[in-house]
Amino acid sequence: MRYRGLDLNLLVALDAMLRTQSVSRAASAVNITQPAMSSALARLRQYFDDPLLISRNGSSVLSPLAQTLAAPVSDMLRTIDRTIITQPAFDPALADRAFNLLAADTVVAGLLAKPLQHISQLAPHLRLEITTLRGEISERLDAGQVDLIVAPDAHCAPNHPKELLAEEDHCVIACGKSFEADTLTLEQYAQADHVEVFVGPAQKPYLPDHLFTAHGIQRRITVRLDNFSLVPFFLTGTKRLATFPGMTAELYQSIADLKLFDPPFEIPRVQLMMQWHSRANNDPGLAWLRDSIKQGLSASHRQYKSRLYRLALETI
Repeated sequence: MRYRGLDLNLLVALDAMLRTQSVSRAASAVNITQPAMSSALARLRQYFDDPLLISRNGSSVLSPLAQTLAAPVSDMLRTIDRTIITQPAFDPALADRAFNLLAADTVVAGLLAKPLQHISQLAPHLRLEITTLRGEISERLDAGQVDLIVAPDAHCAPNHPKELLAEEDHCVIACGKSFEADTLTLEQYAQADHVEVFVGPAQKPYLPDHLFTAHGIQRRITVRLDNFSLVPFFLTGTKRLATFPGMTAELYQSIADLKLFDPPFEIPRVQLMMQWHSRANNDPGLAWLRDSIKQGLSASHRQYKSRLYRLALETI
């Protein structure tokens, strides 16, 4: 079917190519052969009079026009899917659907793994694609690359709905063999070397500097990482400190000989949110997924120390 000269069947192929930036990966995503996808790309190039995908240094990048098309094409197809094609009811036992989740590696391991395992039992045909935080969250949402994000409130997109999932206190983490005392003074904290994770495209520290300068502390960060799961390896056998949410700290403690301290000054709790695109507000499948995650956490939260995190159900 054509609309103003454009074969509308090509929009599915276009969306896949804009998301994957690859003919072969796009073909796999929509279950057609690579030659068929190459043919679709040729027809799209002719219609738009634009290369769309440009080969550069052995890989493909989007042309400037393709970059402007990515969000509206994705929005249109997903609006059709959720408002016209998707049925109003959602039966988890029968649903054959994929969900794309985005969260930090420690959040997946420490908080989401067990609820998602239970969800897989309730909905055996669901497929989960889980990626860690990379790039701007708002861009990933707008491009339709992710269905659900679990992230601290400070990192959530400002223009999409969100829901509080849990709150966490912060802990200071140290090597268990290097610190004999059970408390940590402000002076010890200020004089120590620190490990910090830098996140997002701007590579900002997980904890902003103003939290420390307000107490006269200028942290000396001697190890900069871009991955939370690497932190324990740079604490063990040293006198370095790291400051992270309690759930993350307890996860580290389960895999290394580490000691947890209360911070010697007040650090605001982490508000861990679930966020989704506004167009998915009425998506019954996504609503079921969010509710199932909350219920799964409620069933398993006793494994964590009560001071480390509080479920949203207990705080609202």
